[in-house]
Amino acid sequence: MSVAKSKKNSDLAETQQQFFEFYKQNLQSVYKDLEQDRRENLFALGRNTAIILGIALIFAALLYHYGEAILEHAWSSWVFVGYTLAAVWMLYYPFLRYNGNTKSRTMNKILSFWGKFRYFNGQDLIGKENVKKSELFSYFNQSKSADAFYGEHKNVAIKVSEHDLRIHGSKGDTVMFKGMLIMLGFEQKFAGKTVVLNKGRSRNFLWNNPLLLMILSIFMFAPMMTVFYYFTEPDVPMHLLFTPLPLLLPIFIAWLSYRIYRHFHPKKATQKVVLEGLPFMKKWRVLTDNQVEARYILTPVFMEKMLEIKRLFHGRQIDFSFFGSKLLIAVHTRKNMFETTSLFLPALSYHKVREVVGQLQSIFDVIDVILENR
Repeated sequence: MSVAKSKKNSDLAETQQQFFEFYKQNLQSVYKDLEQDRRENLFALGRNTAIILGIALIFAALLYHYGEAILEHAWSSWVFVGYTLAAVWMLYYPFLRYNGNTKSRTMNKILSFWGKFRYFNGQDLIGKENVKKSELFSYFNQSKSADAFYGEHKNVAIKVSEHDLRIHGSKGDTVMFKGMLIMLGFEQKFAGKTVVLNKGRSRNFLWNNPLLLMILSIFMFAPMMTVFYYFTEPDVPMHLLFTPLPLLLPIFIAWLSYRIYRHFHPKKATQKVVLEGLPFMKKWRVLTDNQVEARYILTPVFMEKMLEIKRLFHGRQIDFSFFGSKLLIAVHTRKNMFETTSLFLPALSYHKVREVVGQLQSIFDVIDVILENR
């Protein structure tokens, strides 16, 4: 184990120990009171499950005896849809209520360990303009925020938010980003703009849009099946071989339109940076308008901290951008953050609190690394 890694583990262990003492003095009694709330919501979950199963058995009995008479009515499908939606909500609501009560009673106290921070739910603290200026996302027109907090650490403004960025259209929404946005605001401005993008962004985009992934799979699979069918059935006319190809035309037009748009509206950070000898270049591509500053910022220690944030926030990918006096970090993840309790664990169970402490400390570690390099 390297000296730097050993020191990092030692520092985190010390922080965890200090927080545990803080927890016993300031939070243990709150979590003890939450146990009753947990049991009530757990009982509500069991009751709702029993109701759902009971109604399902009644439906099954009715279908068994009067199936044809029921199914011939158009309203039968609407009853099934309504039942499904109601069942999902009844099962989800106890979790939502318990997690909401827990966060409203504990998050401000947890954050106070690091200083003056405030927790919010549903407020866009980071702002669309800052996200657009970062150039991490090509386009979006809808932004939603869930858990969020802001404060200051070593004269660095911190804003953290669970975020959902989408392109809202007439035919539905396309998810551009789902995860955690972390914005740090420094007193001094960066000389240029440096954007670091994960090379697996296209896979992440498809992961967030399973319907699009399914459509693309069909488009790619259809020509292969046609070729197979043509050679196994030689009597099929030749022109049928190309029948599925027009299905690819909308994708080609969308790609060509984007390339034309980017040609006439280039991003400011367009110079590619190759940092030889650094392993993270295999996973990221770096765009900048200031080569010297980019090489000065993107040190192996800094990138190690980025990977630590990715791991602690359960991220699939991580992108970040230095612009103006800000650093915006985007952690792609579907996991709900800052969950210090579970409906199926006693409220005083500490290991989920410990996980959140590690997540928060990783943000402050990034600040320390940047301040050391400035």
